[in-house]
Amino acid sequence: MASNRSVRRAQEPVTYTCALCDSEDGVRWYCNDCQENLCDRCKETHTRGRKTKNDDVVSIGKANRQGDKPVPEVCKLHPGKLCDMFCSDCNELICSICLSKNHKQHNWKPFEDELSVKKEHFKEHMTTLADKIANFKTETSKRHCVNKTFKDNIDTTRREVNSQRTKLKAEVDYIAEAVLAELASLEKEESLLYKKDIQRSEKNVEELTRLLEQAEMTDTSSVSIFETEMSLRKTLPLYDVKMKHVSPKQPSFVLGNINRILLTKMLGELHHGDQYEKTDIDSKHVQRLSKFTVSQQNQILDISPVDDSHAWLSIHEYQVLVLVNSEAVAKETVKLDFCPHKTNIVGTKAILMTIDPFSTFVYKLSLHNKQVTTFADIRPHKAYDISINERDEVFVNTNTAVIVVLNQTGTIVRKVTCGMKAWCITCLSSGDIAVSDYDNVSIITDRSGTTKYKWSGELNNGQQVGSRDIRNMSRDKYDRLFVPDYTNNQVYVLPRDSTQATCLLDQKRGVTKPTSVGVDTCGNVWIGCEDGTVHVMRL
Repeated sequence: MASNRSVRRAQEPVTYTCALCDSEDGVRWYCNDCQENLCDRCKETHTRGRKTKNDDVVSIGKANRQGDKPVPEVCKLHPGKLCDMFCSDCNELICSICLSKNHKQHNWKPFEDELSVKKEHFKEHMTTLADKIANFKTETSKRHCVNKTFKDNIDTTRREVNSQRTKLKAEVDYIAEAVLAELASLEKEESLLYKKDIQRSEKNVEELTRLLEQAEMTDTSSVSIFETEMSLRKTLPLYDVKMKHVSPKQPSFVLGNINRILLTKMLGELHHGDQYEKTDIDSKHVQRLSKFTVSQQNQILDISPVDDSHAWLSIHEYQVLVLVNSEAVAKETVKLDFCPHKTNIVGTKAILMTIDPFSTFVYKLSLHNKQVTTFADIRPHKAYDISINERDEVFVNTNTAVIVVLNQTGTIVRKVTCGMKAWCITCLSSGDIAVSDYDNVSIITDRSGTTKYKWSGELNNGQQVGSRDIRNMSRDKYDRLFVPDYTNNQVYVLPRDSTQATCLLDQKRGVTKPTSVGVDTCGNVWIGCEDGTVHVMRL
C-alpha cells in the first residue's frame, strides 16, 4: 500500500497556468508549436490569430513538450482531473478521485516513478524482440541448409536407383517405379514440411519486425508507453524461439544382388526414417493435445487420421463424413445417402466405407470429386470393418469367421478363416492381421488364417482385465495395436508379438466409453467416444 506521503502527493491537484493570461482556470490546451499552455478562452484566440491559426493545438494530456516531463492524461472517469498516480494492484493510471473512491487500500506510486519502471521494461522488451528475430532468422537459415542437403540426398539416391535399374530386365520395371514413387512421396512430404516451416518462421519474423517497428515509433516519454509495454508483455511470450524445426531423416538406398527370383531385392530397398520416434507407453506421460465434441454429440464410429492434424470422422446415425482438425474445426463435410460405419483411407485419393445398418456393399468415396460408387459386393456376407494391408489388398470382416479379401478393383481374390466371430480388423505391416470380437484380440497369418497368439486381457503389470467391450482398433508404424475398451474407459496398447498389453490412459485423462481410435502420421492417438467427444493424445 502506498505511504501517506505518497497518497498526499498523489492527491495534490496538478494545475497549469495559461501562458497568455496567467489564468489557472480552464487550462486544458497546449500549443506544440509555441510550447505554451492555453486556457479555453486564449485557445480560441490563438487558433484565430494570423500567425498562429495553423499551430498544432492539442489537449494538455497529449502535449508534446520539448525537454519537459511527460504530462499525465486527463481521467476518462473524472474530467478535469489528471491521472498522476499509478495503481500497482490494478496496473492502471488513476486520478485523485479514483484513488479516494476505488483504490484507497491499494498500492500506489506517483506517475513519474512508474514511468521510469516502464521505460526499463520497454528497453528489455526491445532487446527481447531483437533477440527473437535473430533466433528465427538463424533457424530459417539452418532449415534452408537442411532442405538443400535433403534434396541433394534425394538426387543422389535417385541416380543410384536408375543406375541399378539399367542392370535389370524389363520384369522389374514396375518395382523400380514403386521405389521411385516412394522417393517422390518423401520428397513431396519434405517439401510440404519445408514450406510449412519456412512460412512459419518468416511469418514470425514479419510479425516481430512489425512489432519492433511499432515499438520504435513509440514515444517513450509519453503515456502511450504504458499501452505499448503492456501489449509487448502479452505478445512476446507467444513467440517461442526454443521451438526447433523437425529435420527430416535422410533416406538411404541399399543396393541388392541381382537375383531373378527376388525381384524386389534386385532393385534395392529404400530406407528412410519414420516421422516420429518410437516412444515407450507410460500413462503418466501421456499428454492430451486437444479435446473437442462434435456438434451432433453422437457416438464416434470411426476415426481415420489424414496427417498430424486432420482426421475423417463417421458419426452414429448421421449421413455425413466430417474432416476435422485437432482444434475441432470442421474443414470439410461430405453428405452421403447412407450412414457410414467404418472407413479406411486409400492413399490420398479415396475412402472406402462400410455402412450402418450393415449391408453386403463396400462403398468408395472419391476425394477428388466427392462422388460415391459401389466398390464391392461381398454377398452373401455383410461388410462390418475394413482394413488395407501393405500390398493394398482390402480386408473386410463379416462378423463371422470369414474375412473377405479384395483387390483394388473390388474383386474378391480370396477368403481367410480367422477362427472367431470377428467384429473389428486391422492389417499389420508384418503381413499379419489383428481381429477381435468384443472380448479378445487374435493375431492371425494372412494366407492361412492360423492364429499366432491371442490377447485376452493380460496386462504387463501382472493384472488381468475382467469384462471387456473391445471396439474399433488401430495400429502405429511399429505395429503396436491400440485397442479401445468401452466398458473400462481404457485404451490398451498391445506391442508386436506380445500377449501383454499396457494401459494408455490413467483416470485423470477423463476418457469415457471410447468407441474408436486412430493413429496419425506423428504417432498421436485420436480417441473417439460414445458422447461425440474426441481426445487427441501424445504418447
